[in-house]
Amino acid sequence: MKTSFLTIFIFLFSFLNIAQEKGLLSGNIADGEAGGPMYGAKIRIKEDPTLGAISDFDGNYTVKLFPGKYTIEILSATFAPQEFKGIEIIAGKSTVLDAVMKAAVNDLTTVNVSATVRKDNEVSILLERKNASIVSDGISAQNIKKNGDNDLTGAIKRVTGVSIKDGKYVYVRGLGDRYTQTTLNGVVVPGLDPDVNSLQLDIFPTSVLENLQVYKTSSPEFYGDFTGGLVNIVTKKFPSKKTTQIGFGLGFTPGMHFNKDFILYDQGKFDFLGFDDGSRALPFNSRKIIPDETQVDPELEKITRSFNKQLAVKSKTALPNGSFSFNHGNQKNKENGATFGYNVVLNYSNENQFFEGYESNDFLKNTESNVNPLFQTTSRKGNLGKNTVLWSALGTASYKKNDNAYQISFLNIQNGETSAADRLNTDYNQNQATLYENVLTYTERTLSNLMVSGTHKVKGTKISWVNALSRSKVDDPDFRETRIYISETDTSLSTGSGAGIDRFWRNLVELNESFKLDFNTKINDNTDFIYGVSGTLKTRDFSVFSFKHRVTNLSDVSIDPNSFLEEDNIWSADINRESYRSGTFTIGNFQPANSYTAKQNLFGTYLGMKHKIKDRIKLSYGLRLENNDMFYTGQNNEGSVIYRNEKTMSELSFLPSTNFNYDLNEKMNIRFGASKSVARPSFRERSISQIYDPITKRTFNGNINLKQTDIYNFDSRYEFFMSPKELFSVSAFYKQFDGHIEMVSYAAAPNNLTPRNSGKAQLFGFELEYRKGFNKENMSKHLRRLFFTMNVSLVSSHVDLKNVFVDDSGQSEYDLRKQNLREGEELKNTRRMAGQSPYSINGGLSYEITETETVVSLTYNVQGEQLTVISSGRVPDVYTDPFHSLNFNAMKSFGKDNRSKINFSVNNILYDRIALVYKSYGAQNEIYTSYKPGIQFNFKYSYNF
Repeated sequence: MKTSFLTIFIFLFSFLNIAQEKGLLSGNIADGEAGGPMYGAKIRIKEDPTLGAISDFDGNYTVKLFPGKYTIEILSATFAPQEFKGIEIIAGKSTVLDAVMKAAVNDLTTVNVSATVRKDNEVSILLERKNASIVSDGISAQNIKKNGDNDLTGAIKRVTGVSIKDGKYVYVRGLGDRYTQTTLNGVVVPGLDPDVNSLQLDIFPTSVLENLQVYKTSSPEFYGDFTGGLVNIVTKKFPSKKTTQIGFGLGFTPGMHFNKDFILYDQGKFDFLGFDDGSRALPFNSRKIIPDETQVDPELEKITRSFNKQLAVKSKTALPNGSFSFNHGNQKNKENGATFGYNVVLNYSNENQFFEGYESNDFLKNTESNVNPLFQTTSRKGNLGKNTVLWSALGTASYKKNDNAYQISFLNIQNGETSAADRLNTDYNQNQATLYENVLTYTERTLSNLMVSGTHKVKGTKISWVNALSRSKVDDPDFRETRIYISETDTSLSTGSGAGIDRFWRNLVELNESFKLDFNTKINDNTDFIYGVSGTLKTRDFSVFSFKHRVTNLSDVSIDPNSFLEEDNIWSADINRESYRSGTFTIGNFQPANSYTAKQNLFGTYLGMKHKIKDRIKLSYGLRLENNDMFYTGQNNEGSVIYRNEKTMSELSFLPSTNFNYDLNEKMNIRFGASKSVARPSFRERSISQIYDPITKRTFNGNINLKQTDIYNFDSRYEFFMSPKELFSVSAFYKQFDGHIEMVSYAAAPNNLTPRNSGKAQLFGFELEYRKGFNKENMSKHLRRLFFTMNVSLVSSHVDLKNVFVDDSGQSEYDLRKQNLREGEELKNTRRMAGQSPYSINGGLSYEITETETVVSLTYNVQGEQLTVISSGRVPDVYTDPFHSLNFNAMKSFGKDNRSKINFSVNNILYDRIALVYKSYGAQNEIYTSYKPGIQFNFKYSYNF
């Protein structure tokens, strides 16, 4: 009986607790005057003034309430109070209420809300942009979701003035990666490619993003080495309520998937995870001395047999693309006012691509100046197959209490790409040979980032700090290229015809530690004093190891590349073997100039002021100092020049900046900005390295005397914020470069490249952006659901050809071009910058039904032709043709509480090709490289628990 009473008591107690379970009221308070989050706003429950909360550094707040309807008051000194009526709290659920605080005026009105207010990230991005002290653009997670982007490259190309190079690298305002700074949550992280200076964006899936910010004018708290733009990738922290989501996706491209001609090669056991399993590893010490074939050393046979024996492509079945995603997050609110939150995001994708008829060619100008048509020297045509695996894991944890907030996050991105090419390579210039080529490659890329940050309020000063440790790795293990000479009567590996078997390993590891400490002291209601310090410490280790297989009997060889490393065809030092001193053997030894190590110590400090004058004028200015030291260890192949951790650069840069904003009225702004920035050489560029790349067939030569570039920037912008989601803006900008860095080919050897300072250069341009909804009262409900976006950029740049020197003799690019003019051709003193797009156009039309979370959108993107490869002697300029990208996306939520969501998209509807072409006076454009990515169909399903 006692047990029964106890059971009933526990049941009744549990029932009462469940009945009294609280709900959550949370949201974000924004400063509608200064921009950004509002700290210290008071959120009060009118029915019980003892309940409430204070907004934190990020403007966020959380209150636990019993179920029911409440009137919520939001108060802050000098701001008009806001009142929200009828806010319903449901047990066990979260209600989101955001607010934008405006300056107090005489005519105050009460805001009545009868339903749950949902956070609109796109509105928040525009609000932040409206009130920022600098010229900026951005894109929110909401906009990314609406357009169905899978990775960051698809999302960022819709930002005004932004274009994407090679599907990975961001160009802002027509400027290359050298002039674009990329940060992750505000701090520098290392890139994944030794040939470029910026971070590759294709490795970031959109599901880990909160938003993306692109700053176009400088402020003293920013790093000084950006000119075109500072791209800040902001990853997710934690949601305002508990959320769990799982998703699956499929992608299909006609002509690629299930194509019987698809090719690849045997992959490792862990390729599906983006890791090499070791089967491609160099099978001996890289510095091992390989004996000469004439020495008849058994070690040579052992070394040759140790290599992976596959040299030929293999027919495979290209399955459709697949993806998986998982996201879980929550926040816990303690009775003592502390808040703990966390978020976990996992993503995985596996994609197959197949390009039939992939083409690349080499052309030269004719030696006779009166002959305009270009002369073809080489043709490469065939098939290319690719398998790309990408997965990422993001974990964040945050803790907030009173005036202190802490966050820790870990991000790991893993990418593996396998490719195989099967093609014919014909030489029309020297030996008239045709080669049958098999090229097998694999690239493994890893980025790991651990970040710890904190924010504190000490009296009138806000203190922010962050420390980030990053490790990036790029491993290209066992690139294999087999070239067999073929004719009507013979197949040969004769080196005179260009035939041969090459293998190489390339490895880069970069460690990066970045830290920042920022202070913002409020002197009075209208003046802030900002100051701080930062540092970035980098180390890089880079190496390339190359080897060749040679065959003693060069003529009448098999057309099958795999035959060369068959058991009975490998050279042997054993007199009892049939292959004694006959067959395939290995040559190649360590080359010091193909490896180097380098360090960089970059320290900065700054101070600045921000003023608000008469409510309409915002003035900010300051000075940043950065000291950059670079150290290099390496030598040339001859060993005549050796560097051992020697300081190759030491620069102290003074970088002033100022920004002036005038609010014409509540909706219109005029902005002006001026600043000085720098562009620094990379580790490899400021070196004496001589690195041959078997893939591009080019040799890179470092320039130990390369200097940093000083850039002077001037910006202006007019903005009209017609509504929280509507905008019209027009911008003008001008940049002057002193010592602009470009890659230059040697006149006598066009395949040898080196970076050089090219003297004075300048760039100016215009940007136009328009966002408009059709929401007039006299329109039908369907028209009011339409939303139109468009932005256009026009950019013109000029490089003085007489200041671009192509060799150490003092010969300029102007002299070299003059020597190779066609009859009737006029030579100008300037040309555009390499990689600069003269225009870009982005447009979009969407149809949105908010109640059912339904969005249908059509987007268009194109960039003007870019100067990609600069002319050298008889080699013509190469331009990237405009790619017209038209994409469709449809998204709809359904089921209970809209927990299920489907997304269908079609990309490259116009079936455009990607092409680079040679252009020369009076000549027909000729193909440099060309392929068709096809039309891609994608379907995704996700479910929220």
